[in-house]
Amino acid sequence: MTLLSVRGLTKRFAGNDVLRGIDLDVARGERIAILGASGSGKSTLLRCLNFMEMADAGTVTLDGKLIGRREQELTLVRQRVGMVFQQFNLFPHMTAIGNVMEGLRTVRRQPKHEAQVRAERELARVGLAEKADAYPAHLSGGQKQRVAIARALAMDPEMLLFDEPTSALDPELVGEVLNVIRALAEEGRTMLLVTHELGFAYHVATRVIFLADGAIHEQGTPQELLKTPRKERTRSFLESHKQFSI
Repeated sequence: MTLLSVRGLTKRFAGNDVLRGIDLDVARGERIAILGASGSGKSTLLRCLNFMEMADAGTVTLDGKLIGRREQELTLVRQRVGMVFQQFNLFPHMTAIGNVMEGLRTVRRQPKHEAQVRAERELARVGLAEKADAYPAHLSGGQKQRVAIARALAMDPEMLLFDEPTSALDPELVGEVLNVIRALAEEGRTMLLVTHELGFAYHVATRVIFLADGAIHEQGTPQELLKTPRKERTRSFLESHKQFSI
């Protein structure tokens, strides 16, 4: 069953075409890794899918319903399509549990106790139950990213978007975040993951997409795209990332 359908998605910045007519269908439970060089449109694509950026043309359909046309529905869309950012985007003046509770309290209007119970459960899921009262300044990068994942999960999203969730982390902290994402994949979560971690994409994704110049240049199973790419530009990109074992 198709959960998300994108047709003709186009985005321009200052006259530059960043996305050039993206067509994409995402099935429930599918895990799509999105690869591409810097400037290929990867992050812009994710931001257009949860309407943090508004596309210049094209449509996004979620569960059969056209979305993103009315400002008043965007809050609901962002609950259904959760986003985890490269730079965490935590509120520095709130504790870990406060960050996870915030959307539940302000968007869902949940009572404090109910929101706290849910936030505690999500922090435990990402292995941070003991850090509930810690502020972001006292957390490692990996812990901050896991709090950000818990915050997204607390809103019960139908799809999770990860925008290079490990690129801001020291190498020794990457594994703890990837392990959480792997566990979510094993739960059958629908996710789109922008990443340079080719080994992780190979083992966790059900499909890999290679973006170039704002368009889908090539796509296929991890075996097809990462081991036997058909197009020269894809092969060249993968050659430049040989340090990631598959």
